[in-house]
Amino acid sequence: MVTLPALAIVAALAQNGGGPSATACMAVGGVFTPPAEARPGRGAFAPPIPALPEHCDIAGKIAERAGANGQRYAINYHLRLPTMWNGRFFFEGGGGSNGNVGAALGVLQGQQPTVALALGYAVVSQDSGHDNQTNNDLMRGGTQTFGFDPQARLDFGYNSYDRVATTAKAIIAKYYGRPAEKSYFAGCSEGGREGMMLSQRFPDHFDGILACSPGFNLPRAAVAEAWDSQAFAEVARASNLLDTNNQPHVNKTFTDQDLELVSRAVLEACDALDGAPDGMVQNFTACTTAAVSPRLSAITCSSVKTESCLSSAQVTALKKVFGGARTSKGEAAYAGWAWDAGVGGKVGAAYNLGWRIWKLGPYAAPANAAINLTLGASALPSIFVTPPVPVAMTGGGAAAYALAFNVEKYRQALTNTSGEFRQSSLEFMKADSTDLSAFKARGGKLVIVQGVSDPVFSILDTIGWWNALNKANRGRAAEFARLFAVPGMNHCAGGPSTDQFGAFAALVDWVEKGVAPDRIAATARQGTPWPGRTRPLCVYPAQAHYKGAGSVEDMASFACQAPPS
Repeated sequence: MVTLPALAIVAALAQNGGGPSATACMAVGGVFTPPAEARPGRGAFAPPIPALPEHCDIAGKIAERAGANGQRYAINYHLRLPTMWNGRFFFEGGGGSNGNVGAALGVLQGQQPTVALALGYAVVSQDSGHDNQTNNDLMRGGTQTFGFDPQARLDFGYNSYDRVATTAKAIIAKYYGRPAEKSYFAGCSEGGREGMMLSQRFPDHFDGILACSPGFNLPRAAVAEAWDSQAFAEVARASNLLDTNNQPHVNKTFTDQDLELVSRAVLEACDALDGAPDGMVQNFTACTTAAVSPRLSAITCSSVKTESCLSSAQVTALKKVFGGARTSKGEAAYAGWAWDAGVGGKVGAAYNLGWRIWKLGPYAAPANAAINLTLGASALPSIFVTPPVPVAMTGGGAAAYALAFNVEKYRQALTNTSGEFRQSSLEFMKADSTDLSAFKARGGKLVIVQGVSDPVFSILDTIGWWNALNKANRGRAAEFARLFAVPGMNHCAGGPSTDQFGAFAALVDWVEKGVAPDRIAATARQGTPWPGRTRPLCVYPAQAHYKGAGSVEDMASFACQAPPS
């Protein structure tokens, strides 16, 4: 596949008269791809790769340039244009710190087996202006090296999404001879942040946005990752647990059995609050530290640590983590976390990995391997602290930085500007505005879905933002923005939860039919304690409550209602 500059693609299409054909596709360096058969997916949770329709496959780039430290940068994008087009455009969000151009298939989120391309959408994905393969200096944060380039920071924060959306729409209009009738964005994690950012900075680009597990407060969440790691490191120090880099071995601070004890304690305290002791905490807003503390006290070891109890150091660390990152003066650097069953579960179950992988890392790993101490710990000094701090990606350098990070000075680190770095991370990553007036005025619709047991972006932070949005809109934010919580779900998927749901279809119905979603049907995957179980995901602040009769495996037995006061 030939990679062409965006303007050259539009010009070539104009010369060839437009229209979905092999001739027009090849004129712009694209590959005209015949229908592809479905193939089985790989990995425990990966759905089958769907059958793909005939389409034009284009790779392009925008704004090639020389950047800091001898690095070269460009905004690379991948665009697929189906012959049988449904007249709609789909922008697929990124993940992590991006740097991968993506497959441009149009992942719908909610573990849906079909992709947007197979539904007839023109789909684009992009790398947000840096390439993990080439912009990768092991002495400057590895794949976070782009954080040392001021323009690359802005491209990652907001600029590239505007540039790619504008370019893709121009190519679509030339190729099909008409513009897209409706435009959608969908993403999870960093992709969720991108969606929320787009509704605020570029409100005219999309009619509907699906933001799952959104990192809309990402710089502050990175500080919380350091805070959490430091809390768990205290447990490691108390037991003299060191990894191969001679650092506190966070991985080994809790066994899977320990996390199962925590999950049971949460369920014993809060499971019945929704009317059904079914292994799920629907009324999670009432599941506070005060509610859970008596159960944690009951499983705190009276003397020697055993598999049936937690040490006092472990309980202290949990309360510190769930209370949220704070300065010594009590200022919240980030939100606290919801107590939920997704912190653990049946030992050995595949769904029982998400919380541990982010917060602690695999127990057997010889060195700190939590995502908080790898991706999160390298992003903090490279991207979110200004000026960026060189951190080596060898010898546990990123983990060492996070474990020593001074949370007392978090505000200065995130709001500072310096020399060429004219925008702080809280500026260029901003996605927490409550002014969505332009998006609302043009009829835009925003759906947010997030797991209650999300270990990297707190559902309580998202709720706090939504409440502020609702206040700014005089109690009428639900007219254009709706939040759905998924009890038990970890980051984007997984956990003891019903993490299979059709949120994108609900968004399209809202945009195109005016049917606002009050509930979204959700199903538990194979491997959970209750495969096939269904539950309604209720629009916040409503929660699923058992009606008092009927099978607890059937969503029909649950009503969406306001939580008890």
